[in-house]
Amino acid sequence: MKIFFSTEEVAQQLEIPITSVDFYVRTFRLNILKVGKNRKYSHTDIEKLQKIVDLIHKEGFTIEGAKDKLKAKEIKSSVNEEVILRLKEIRKTLELIKVGLE
Repeated sequence: MKIFFSTEEVAQQLEIPITSVDFYVRTFRLNILKVGKNRKYSHTDIEKLQKIVDLIHKEGFTIEGAKDKLKAKEIKSSVNEEVILRLKEIRKTLELIKVGLE
């Protein structure tokens, strides 16, 4: 299984022009690994680009609308992570109480 992909391969996979890939990388400020002058895209990078392409090409969002939507998802996922951490802390506390009762 391949770890990194070229811009051309990513463009083929996403079915968009190479110039669009470059545009989305610059516009959405994606941090893509550079080797010399060439970018190397990981699977995570491709997933991010796929979300952008879906929002713009399939759902009809503007560039700004897509940025807002992606930011909202980031905020929601960070809130979810905080809730999960808090629930884990509560679970540990309950397990300690259970041991104390036995």
